[in-house]
Amino acid sequence: MQAILYVGHGSRVAEGNEQFKRFIQRVEDRHDHIQEIAFIELSSPTIMEGVTACVERGADRIAVVPVLLLTAHHANVDIPRELEAAKETFPEVTLSYGRPFGVQEDVIDVAVSRLKDVGLPELKEGQERDDCTVLVVGRGSSDGNQPSDVAKAARLIYERVACNNVETCFLAATTPTVEQGLAKVEKLEAPHVYVLPYLLFTGVLMNELGDMLRERVGKTNTRYTLCDFLGSDGGLSGVLARRTDETLRQEGSV
Repeated sequence: MQAILYVGHGSRVAEGNEQFKRFIQRVEDRHDHIQEIAFIELSSPTIMEGVTACVERGADRIAVVPVLLLTAHHANVDIPRELEAAKETFPEVTLSYGRPFGVQEDVIDVAVSRLKDVGLPELKEGQERDDCTVLVVGRGSSDGNQPSDVAKAARLIYERVACNNVETCFLAATTPTVEQGLAKVEKLEAPHVYVLPYLLFTGVLMNELGDMLRERVGKTNTRYTLCDFLGSDGGLSGVLARRTDETLRQEGSV
């Protein structure tokens, strides 16, 4: 019997975990397979607990879908390590492992819509760019792939919106940090900065970002507008559905 295990990052903030669950619920009715969720860290069920729940419901094939924006250490190391342990515990079960969302057109569409929601127009042919900056804030990873992908996403966003500058920074694990990103746009005397959290869900890092921007009110000539995170509605459901279908078609890769 086929099962699908959706794996999220996990958060200390309960609302972030609830957003993940609601996100998954938007696509669950596309399949009549067994479907369970799990988290990499900071919350439960764990990946092993998720695999166990699938097996206890009768699964002998499990498609493991990483519900992550970008490929980094969690996708390349942490989840595979947990799946290897699960394979040892359940050698009779076939595990297939999918891909994170990646830098897809659908994801960039949602990022652009977050900017449009707070007043930054989409760029039209022949239109002059506004004197403003978009600061794309990634989660951050010691894995070099993620900063590279955030930079790629930032370039694609620049091509779509009417700003004259796009910068990137990261909430953890790599540089430039958010503080360095904010210092840079202020040094460039950017009059208005749209801060775009390139994150799927809210959590501690999203809350910290909001606090940092509130602390700067009245202390700089730069005006900041904080956009919503990417998974705040069903805009990315199509990407999740595609990644799930891809994983289901695999013969088994763990």
